[in-house]
Amino acid sequence: MLQLDLLIYHARIADVFRMRVFDGWIGIRDGRFVYVEEGAPPKEIIADETRDLGGRVLAPGLIDAHMHIESSLLTPRAFAHAVIPHGTTAVLADPHEVANVAGEEGVRWMIRASQNLPLRIFYAIPSCVPATSPEIEWTRAVFDATTVKRLAREPSVIALGEVMDYGQVLANGERLRGMVDAAHDAGLLVEGHIPTLRGAELSHYLAWRITSDHTLTTPEKIREQISKGVVVMLQSKSCVTENITAVNALPDRSHILLVTDDIEPSILTQGHLSLIVRAAIDAGMPPIEALASATIRPARYLGLRDLGGIAPGFRADFAVLDELAAFPPRQVFVGGKLVAQNGEMIARDFPPTLPAPDGVTLPDPFTRDDFALVRDASRITHPSTPLRSAQDATRNTVLANAVVITSAVTSLTDLERVRVRVENGFAQFADDDPLALVAVIARDGSSKSVGVVQDLGLRVGACASSFAHDSHNLLVVGRDAEEMRAAANAVREMRGGVAVVRDGAVLARLLLPVFGLLSDAPLNRTARAFESVENALRDLGVRHQRPFLMLALLALTVSPRFKFSDKGVVDVEARRLLPTWE
Repeated sequence: MLQLDLLIYHARIADVFRMRVFDGWIGIRDGRFVYVEEGAPPKEIIADETRDLGGRVLAPGLIDAHMHIESSLLTPRAFAHAVIPHGTTAVLADPHEVANVAGEEGVRWMIRASQNLPLRIFYAIPSCVPATSPEIEWTRAVFDATTVKRLAREPSVIALGEVMDYGQVLANGERLRGMVDAAHDAGLLVEGHIPTLRGAELSHYLAWRITSDHTLTTPEKIREQISKGVVVMLQSKSCVTENITAVNALPDRSHILLVTDDIEPSILTQGHLSLIVRAAIDAGMPPIEALASATIRPARYLGLRDLGGIAPGFRADFAVLDELAAFPPRQVFVGGKLVAQNGEMIARDFPPTLPAPDGVTLPDPFTRDDFALVRDASRITHPSTPLRSAQDATRNTVLANAVVITSAVTSLTDLERVRVRVENGFAQFADDDPLALVAVIARDGSSKSVGVVQDLGLRVGACASSFAHDSHNLLVVGRDAEEMRAAANAVREMRGGVAVVRDGAVLARLLLPVFGLLSDAPLNRTARAFESVENALRDLGVRHQRPFLMLALLALTVSPRFKFSDKGVVDVEARRLLPTWE
């Protein structure tokens, strides 16, 4: 027998190939499993290090097959520090947030910054840069087939990221078709994003050889997609009893994966993919099935032939658990080396983060005039219909296309035309008026719009953020132009981040100096700043369960049904711009 680097015995080994747990031992050499055997090891085995697990479970490292590092607000290095102690050892990251603000070179920075980390980070080339089009919103770059061909040659690139613009697929859009064809020619997976397509439209979309869907699902949607060969990815919001019951009834569950998609830093302190595994088990999925859907199944889907299981020849990425799927792990090993223990990283040989690109560099400080609803006061008309509240009907008003927040849980929005009182171009709101202003300012300062949002709940103060999906132009929300000026200038001075102000004073701030999206600070520091921002927003009256996310999604121009861009109000389903006021 070979001499080993590490021998582990008296273990209960999670076999995700046969869906069982057995008593046995393993031997590791040069970062890979050499022996995976039942019973006790032979006495003649020689190893540099020996460990007795005392009956604890040895499980494969978790593999997240669809996620975005940027949602954690962390650089790849800080992200690896955060997730490895929770048992995640590999991810497929789609860096479309960085791609939208820094283009092709931003993607290359993410790839370089992910090398030589104990977390195995693979990459998908973003397919939707921009998310819509330059006519709808300002964007730094436009990706096409030649972009895909160049980035496909980068190390660790294995996929084309989620094809969100299903409208262009159904319309056989030339640019998107070229990107998908280039991805297939390079041997890449092509990931999907299929929130609403059914029947023939779903078939048309899948005929482009798009492989997966991670959007909110139902039992009926799961059954149809499985029948059409889709790899169905369940994130947290889809791990509900009715969906898991439908999954359990499938004769073959090999196309069911568990993924995170997006996890904010405050949630990341509690767990990573381990949280989705726990949610699936709580909804009725057998623990070994949940583990398989977060290990061997994503590895096989991604074509990572030597990851995802405990078997001879596989890379020795694994976690030691007290019980099956009982996270967080006692220990985490990557390549046969102990890297995390008792919730803390113990590996100290992380490479330094690459020099950070510039954050947000808006040219001039903001003034109060930048947040006037109406720049040309001569265009204000006298109202011909009653105002929304008991205001003086002789005041000048405009008829605004107000985006309406329809839920405190989802990001769905609607549109309502409302009368807004204006003095010298500035909106004036009564204390009981459920309206506020939203400004979106292009990152280069070249364009901006100021519009009206209804039922956000904001009563006083303002918030500005350089993190605003997907183009991440500067988003400013408030009821008073002077407060909005103060918040916007606070973010400008930070060169990226989030600032919440009241009476001109900063209540909470979150520094995001890398691209205006990321921080290299440890997770706990970023999470504390994030929570202070969320709590400050709640104190100002924002009612949404996830205030930061709701604000960031106000500028997501592919999120139904109406959102804001630097060019106006976007009718998402019709893909057209509306003026912020008539």
